[in-house]
Amino acid sequence: MPRLDGRNHINLTVVDLERSTAFYCSVFEMVVVNDVTPPESGFRFRTLLHTASFASVVLGCVEGPPETDVDGDRPTDGDRFDERRPGLHHLAYHVPERGDLDEWVTHLDAVGVAHSGITTSKHEAGSQIWLRDPDNIWLEFYWVNRDFFVDRLRQVWRNNRQSTRA
Repeated sequence: MPRLDGRNHINLTVVDLERSTAFYCSVFEMVVVNDVTPPESGFRFRTLLHTASFASVVLGCVEGPPETDVDGDRPTDGDRFDERRPGLHHLAYHVPERGDLDEWVTHLDAVGVAHSGITTSKHEAGSQIWLRDPDNIWLEFYWVNRDFFVDRLRQVWRNNRQSTRA
C-alpha cells in the first residue's frame, strides 16, 4: 500500500477572495504564501498556510469580466455552499487534545466567529466545534476519543478471529 502521512491542502471555490482570505487568516492565523492566476484557468488561486502545522487552504475565485462566464456558472454573492449536494460535505481539522477545543472556543469568540460550542459525538467517539465560513462551508474542529476507536477495533479483531475459526 502506498503511504500517506496526512492532508496536504484543500482547494475551496469562493465567491469573494478578499472576504474569505480575511476569514481564514483571522480564524486559523494563516498567512498568504502564494497568489496566482494560471493562464486560461479562469481562476485566481490564493494559498494560505498555517505556519505551525504547514496545513494549507487554497482559495479559488473565478476571474475575469462577467461576459466571460459563457456557461452561466460563475458563483455570485447569492450562491451558498450546500453540503446536501454532491461534493464536499464539510472540512474537519483534528486537534490533538480535548482541551484544545476549549482554546478554539476562546479564540473563535475573540475573533467574533459564530460557532456551535463544544458538542460530543454519538457513542462518545469524540468532541467537536462546528462553524461556517463566509461561503457557508461547514468547518469542524475535531478531537478523536482514541479509547472509543481502540475498543471498536478490538471488537472487530475479536469478531474476525471468531469468524475464521468457524
